[in-house]
Amino acid sequence: MDELRFDGQVALVTGVSTFGLGLAYARRLAERGCAIVVNDLGRDWTGAANEPGTVEAVRILRDEGATVIGVTGDVVTEADSIVAAAVDEFGRLDVVVNNAGAGGSFDTLVDVHLRGAHRIAEAAWPHLAATGGRILNISSNGSFAAPAMPGYAAAKGAIQSLTRTQAILGRADGIRSNAILPAAWTRSTAGIEQPGFGEFLQKHFPPEAVAAFAAYLLHAATDVTGECFAVGGGLVTRVVLAESAGALAAAPTPEAWPALIEQVLDDSELTVHHSMWEQLDYFVGRMSPDTRADWDAVRVSPDTAAKVTA
Repeated sequence: MDELRFDGQVALVTGVSTFGLGLAYARRLAERGCAIVVNDLGRDWTGAANEPGTVEAVRILRDEGATVIGVTGDVVTEADSIVAAAVDEFGRLDVVVNNAGAGGSFDTLVDVHLRGAHRIAEAAWPHLAATGGRILNISSNGSFAAPAMPGYAAAKGAIQSLTRTQAILGRADGIRSNAILPAAWTRSTAGIEQPGFGEFLQKHFPPEAVAAFAAYLLHAATDVTGECFAVGGGLVTRVVLAESAGALAAAPTPEAWPALIEQVLDDSELTVHHSMWEQLDYFVGRMSPDTRADWDAVRVSPDTAAKVTA
């Protein structure tokens, strides 16, 4: 097939240092003709401040032929100015990659990973609406549970819900939003103190493999939206929030559930929902005919659901 190009388009990539996924996303888009705005603040995985990678990342990308500028700033408190700098320089914005991350306290993790992604997307939204833009949010397999970092797990899990909601809200404006859970050799995974783990990632999970799928999702011809994917080493899987068939108690008492809990936990039949309203419709459908009939009388339409969700 024809090469997937980004000529004439502009991408903002947050959390770009001199090593890892942020730089890999920027490189992949730049080599396909995209103008790049890189952002970094300078915060390590202990939460401490360090030298922002913005200037050096710009130098690396320019040496490789990229059209690129850097904007150092905080994605939570300076999102408006970061986005404004991109638009002021290039006159448009087509792509946002919410890659910024940091370690530290529960609040810091939630702020940077979740609030930062929301604030950048919020600031970019009118510009993306003008171009039929695309958002890529970076979640993590830590969302399945990260015992050492509950704040990280909470933020990365919430990223998936944020992405699905952005996709619904984006329909009216032609904006698409997806999330990936990358597995790669990066600045953060380099700090995992498990013997042999770093060498394993370096050999089998280069950041360039993740960036290749990211570029596919961000291309104007890709119509996928509202999805989450685990990505690494050339493998991609779909990650979903699903619901079991469950069980309906004859009487809603605590004593009803010991006999039914195994049926509730049975995951042999799972349903994937794409909004809270889809889930409620499915849930009511498992209940009594009278409940279903009453729900049918008040059921929320997809258009109304999007407005209510907003």
